[in-house]
Amino acid sequence: MQKMSVTIAKRLLRWIAWAIIGILVLNAALGLWMQHERLVFNDSTCEPIGLYRLLGSPYPLHDGELVEVEIPGPAHHPAVAEGLKYHWFPAGQPWIKEIAALPGQTVRLSRAGVWVDGHYLPNSQVDRWTPGHRHRIVHYPFGTYRLRNGQVWLYAPGNYAFDSSYYGPVPALDILQRAKPWWVIAGSQYWLQRGD
Repeated sequence: MQKMSVTIAKRLLRWIAWAIIGILVLNAALGLWMQHERLVFNDSTCEPIGLYRLLGSPYPLHDGELVEVEIPGPAHHPAVAEGLKYHWFPAGQPWIKEIAALPGQTVRLSRAGVWVDGHYLPNSQVDRWTPGHRHRIVHYPFGTYRLRNGQVWLYAPGNYAFDSSYYGPVPALDILQRAKPWWVIAGSQYWLQRGD
């Protein structure tokens, strides 16, 4: 009886080992395929969750265009430092955002939201608290800004979207590539429900 249970345990361990190897191989194959297809996975609800295809050089930049962007440096952006501290997003993983304004355009930021050259950006109100009121959220100072050469204002329409409303304009050099949705879950940027 004991011999039989040892044999079953060995078989079970062998199956588990093969399952782990299979998962690792599948994961590596998926990663290689995504790299070949120039796809990135966005798990943030700033934009719809899903796969985005990277399209290469973003230049010249256009407002309204989706881009992959480097995370702004936390040393210069208290909101980014706060987000990294509380693990709201992983360090080093680029973001998918929309360019809302380019050099020469005027951005007005208030608690009620963002206006670019007088046009309101939908669902852009500035949140005071994280979901569940766990942490106060640092935001960029309210006011009116005219973007200088080399600056862009980033926007994301999702509930609790983390965009330039919190860390301000970013250097145009932080824009890595243009992007477009490849397969996304429509409406997933609104899954997190806003509180009061």
